[in-house]
Amino acid sequence: MTPAAARPGGAPGEVAVSVVVPTRDRTTRLLLTLTALGHQTLDRERFEVVLVDDAPERGAVEQVLSALPAGLPVRPATTGGRGVACARNTGARLARGELLLFLDDDTVAAPGLLEAHLAAHRGAGATVAHGTVTDLSAFALTPEPRPLRTALTGARGRTIEPATVADLDSAVALLGPRRSFIERTARQVTRSPEYAPLRWLSCIGTSTSVRRTVFEGVGGFDEHYGQLWGGEDLELGLRLAAAGATFELLDETAYHLPTARRDTGDLLPRFWRRVADRHGDPRLADVGPFLAGRLSLDELAARLGPADHALAPGTAVS
Repeated sequence: MTPAAARPGGAPGEVAVSVVVPTRDRTTRLLLTLTALGHQTLDRERFEVVLVDDAPERGAVEQVLSALPAGLPVRPATTGGRGVACARNTGARLARGELLLFLDDDTVAAPGLLEAHLAAHRGAGATVAHGTVTDLSAFALTPEPRPLRTALTGARGRTIEPATVADLDSAVALLGPRRSFIERTARQVTRSPEYAPLRWLSCIGTSTSVRRTVFEGVGGFDEHYGQLWGGEDLELGLRLAAAGATFELLDETAYHLPTARRDTGDLLPRFWRRVADRHGDPRLADVGPFLAGRLSLDELAARLGPADHALAPGTAVS
C-alpha cells in the first residue's frame, strides 16, 4: 500500500500529475495533443508535461514547441530512437509528480481528463486507471504533415485544429467516432467478473495512469523489446496484475487520431512470442493472435487459465 504522504494530490502548488508523452516524428497530431493539455480544468501548477522525443533525428518536436502557445509546462527530453518503452521510462524518471499519466502523441484529452485520473488515485491501493479513448477514424488515412501544419484534414474535408480541441465533444459526431478493438476489450475485462483475470488488458499505453511507486515497483516498461511494436503497455499491465494492482476504467474521454497500419497481423504475434519466451510461459504467445483478431476473448481466457496461473510478479530488466 502506498503511504498516505505519497498519495497523488499533494499540497496546493505542488505538481501532482506528470503527463508523460513519448513522441517520434509527429507534427500536427502532437501539436493537437499538447494544445488539449493546455485546456485542462486542473490548475496548471498541479501538472507538468514530460515530452520525450524518441526520433533518431531532431526537428519535429522543435517545430511543434515553437507553434505551441505559451504557458503549458512542457519539459522536453530525448532518447534517440531506443523505442517507446525507453521513452516512457525516461519520462517517468524525470517526472516530479507522484501520479504518472501516460499519453500518446496522437491523443487529444478532454478538458477534465487529468482531474479524472487524479481523482481515481485518491484512495489507498495500487490502482491502474485507464480513461476511455475514442478513435476519430476520419483521420486514419491522413499522413503526418511534414513540415508542421496547424490543422489536420481527414476524410470528406473534416478538420481538427488547435482552436477547436477544447470543444471537440461538439464536433465528434462528424469525425467518425468509433471504439477500437482494444478499447472494447478493456471495457469487457474491467466490467465483467468472468474476465477478471484478464483486466491487465486494460493497461493501454495512452490515457493510463499509475502511481510512480507502483510503476517503479515492477521495473517500469520493459526495454528489452526495443523498437518492436505490439504491446509493451499490456506487458506492463501483466506484471502490474501479478504484483496485485487493480484496474479501473474511467468515463472521461480522450480522442485518438489514428494512423492506419498494415503490419499488425505480423507484429502482434511476433511481439507476444517474445513475451512468452521472456516470461517462460508459452501460453502468453496466444495474446498476439487474440490482439490480431484470430482468437476470441473467451478462447484467450481459457488458454491463459485462472488468475494464479503461476506468473511471478517479476520486474522488467532493460
